[in-house]
Amino acid sequence: MNNTYFDQDTYDNEIDLETNEDVLKRIYNDGVTPTDELPIEFFFLTDTKVKADNFRDHLQEAFPTYQDIEISDYDDDFEISGTTHPIKMELKTINDWNSTMWDIGYKFDCRLDGWQVGT
Repeated sequence: MNNTYFDQDTYDNEIDLETNEDVLKRIYNDGVTPTDELPIEFFFLTDTKVKADNFRDHLQEAFPTYQDIEISDYDDDFEISGTTHPIKMELKTINDWNSTMWDIGYKFDCRLDGWQVGT
């Protein structure tokens, strides 16, 4: 498949794992510790409903503990969102999860647009 939304250049250059450290610092300021395990809300974007459907189906199959995986209209694109099982709030674990989601999203031409935790 030729990616039309999440292209090779973006995949190679924009993962930006450095941002995760800043996000975690803000979470730690809210009283969360690196050993705490919390679910992550994630958000992906793509340009067609077919890609969004295929990606959602893959996430549901590959990660059966993920919840509330939904597709919604987002401007002229489609957003795939959901919630992970609880994940340890340490930098290495978050970066590993982020990298995995970045890679899987690329295979389906769906770009990880962000993540957050409710504290």
